[in-house]
Amino acid sequence: MRTRRTRRTTGLLALAAAAALTAVGCTARPGLPAPDATTPPSAASAPAGASAAAAPAPGSATPAGAGRRLSPARLLSAVVPEAYLRDSYGTNPAAVRKPRKADTGIEPPSDPACARLLDAANARHQPDRPPAVVEQTFNWKDDAYGSHSVLASYDDADARAAFAQVRDGLATCRAYEQRSPGRLYQGTVDVAAAPVVGDEAVQFQITAPTEDGPHVTRYTMVRTGNCVATFVQSTGRNENRAFPPYVIALQVMLLQQAQGAA
Repeated sequence: MRTRRTRRTTGLLALAAAAALTAVGCTARPGLPAPDATTPPSAASAPAGASAAAAPAPGSATPAGAGRRLSPARLLSAVVPEAYLRDSYGTNPAAVRKPRKADTGIEPPSDPACARLLDAANARHQPDRPPAVVEQTFNWKDDAYGSHSVLASYDDADARAAFAQVRDGLATCRAYEQRSPGRLYQGTVDVAAAPVVGDEAVQFQITAPTEDGPHVTRYTMVRTGNCVATFVQSTGRNENRAFPPYVIALQVMLLQQAQGAA
């Protein structure tokens, strides 16, 4: 479930944004070209080598160090730098996820398969050995609902297990209801064509009726080595927004580089 975002970044979000900028910087990193201030980003303007890095040939070796879990600080340093997000308002905060208590006011999804799908998609399915997780909010221009990414770094084979849980959930999850105080959320799940990126990828969307018309939340999940990146884009009536492919390709490449240098 998603709610409308505001554009103002204050308090803790401002601190998170500052920390993210300190970690990633605003200039090109080693292996990345300098951002072109005159050319709006597009799939064609992704850094040279991003496509090859994002879509390795079947059976090719994964980067050295890909089996190692990244530290939260290392994972935070691998988020997409602000300088490459020129379709945004310029404030796209990233922060390490902190442990949180379960919200007892929100009931789990009515379909257990959907619950497992959403838990894995949001990297909240392993309370006994949770992955390192970094979340980044994207404030795109002319986007009333906003979007975000969830970057998770796992131990050993846990990344593959997380992806398997998502695929298993998509095989049977079709619709669910979820109650929260004063609201009943009804979601219909549809599988979409997955992009060719990373070691494996899936894409699906959840459509929910609202007073203003259908609300769609699109999920694009990519595994590269022992990292799983989930890109979430919310859209409303008369919108057909998708998460920018060039950002997905660049994020996957940065995760590959981080694992190679772990």
